[in-house]
Amino acid sequence: MMKAQLYDGSRKIEADTRRDICLYAAARPRRYSPEFAKQGKDLYLHTDREQRMTYYLHLWHAGRNGRDKIMPISPATAERFLRGKGLTCTLFPKSSPIDTLYNWGYGIAEEF
Repeated sequence: MMKAQLYDGSRKIEADTRRDICLYAAARPRRYSPEFAKQGKDLYLHTDREQRMTYYLHLWHAGRNGRDKIMPISPATAERFLRGKGLTCTLFPKSSPIDTLYNWGYGIAEEF
């Protein structure tokens, strides 16, 4: 698990992967081996006292030389990340043209 400080304009955000809501967790290897390095991305949602939401990716590495990182992302990028995994989330505002295309079978935003 990881803690980090993110900056969004003038406000500081205390991201903590133990306390924030995990919207997507990538599969981790059952056993770690020095012969290979596994990496993945988890999507988290941080909500502060004023109920402002911040989305961020936790980029993790399962190996000796990897360093974990936390990267803030926009709500649109978070939605695209989840849709790329085949998931939807009711936290995002509905954009009817994109929802219509997804319902027609298009899978990623770049196809539009």
